[in-house]
Amino acid sequence: MAVLSRLFSSSSPPPMTDRVCVITGASSGIGRRTALDLAASGAKVCVAARRRERLESLVAEMGGAERGHSLLVTDVSNRDDVKALASHVRETYGRLDVLINNAGFAGGEGMTGPGSIDEIEEVFATNFFGAVYCTGEMFDLLAASAPSHVVNVASMAGRLAVPGNSTYAATKFALVGWTEALQPDLAERGIHLSSIEPGFVPTEGFPQKNLVGDRFMKHILGTDAQVSAAIRDAIDHRKPQRVVPRWYYLLQVPRVIAPRFYRYAMNKLANSSAGRAASDFR
Repeated sequence: MAVLSRLFSSSSPPPMTDRVCVITGASSGIGRRTALDLAASGAKVCVAARRRERLESLVAEMGGAERGHSLLVTDVSNRDDVKALASHVRETYGRLDVLINNAGFAGGEGMTGPGSIDEIEEVFATNFFGAVYCTGEMFDLLAASAPSHVVNVASMAGRLAVPGNSTYAATKFALVGWTEALQPDLAERGIHLSSIEPGFVPTEGFPQKNLVGDRFMKHILGTDAQVSAAIRDAIDHRKPQRVVPRWYYLLQVPRVIAPRFYRYAMNKLANSSAGRAASDFR
């Protein structure tokens, strides 16, 4: 019961002012938007990604080092890079209130034979193990700063195994499952976990060209600002899950109540143009 009370506690968290936040995958898209929004709310933001020029521009736009913001070039698939990021946060701030594991990409062609294995491992290294590395290497900071928060930016592809990108879907299913299973364990330490699950959101890494140009389908798109707002909502209210846009929750219903129909529909979708668009969740 104590674990449940911590997990679903409705007590108000501290305001964002001067809270230390780390955001991976921050050089563009959802990560960049979230960094700007958290900085505007008064947080001290450390941004991490692979492109230094983008990070330097972002830190300047947030207000620079004089407002407590910093950067570190980081490839989250490289554990040594993540250890360096943890050391940077420890030495620069001495605490960590919010970790946002956002880095991820869609890659590979799925399983086509032995040659696919390296590609699958590469995508898992960033999309899943990147979150594991960051959470693990900064765990002591999160525990010492409790109540603290870990936000894992997953995808609706982690709930619905749509055709066309099995590797990406597998990494996001892993991330969603890991987040949900870990939530009660870390609640005992005062570390709250949230899974943010965007649907179709046009970003640099996920341009959604098939949908943006369609007069009807463009209306189902979300925005990076909506995802950033969902991240903030999850932090402020300790929500274990947020789907963006919210009505995407309904897409999971057929899979639960009519699995045979769902699989039939997915098979039909696999070879259609809509199926190719559906493989671009997040």
